[in-house]
Amino acid sequence: MTKETIRTVLLQEISAEIAIPPADIDDQASFMRLGVSSVQALKIISRLRKQLDLDINPVALFEFKTVDDISEYLAEEAAA
Repeated sequence: MTKETIRTVLLQEISAEIAIPPADIDDQASFMRLGVSSVQALKIISRLRKQLDLDINPVALFEFKTVDDISEYLAEEAAA
């Protein structure tokens, strides 16, 4: 699974939670700056687990603070 594929899925999930089109989400902005609450972050992680078939630690969105950062991390995890 590529970083770009993961990024696309992640942007769709964030978009669904915060009601902003995926194209308008800055992948370098922190999730906090995007307005993602901790409850929303847990929902996003839960859906990503299912869609990407990865065991994702819920803390990941707090450790990797941007779409770009977590996409890279998850691509590395998927390759491992």
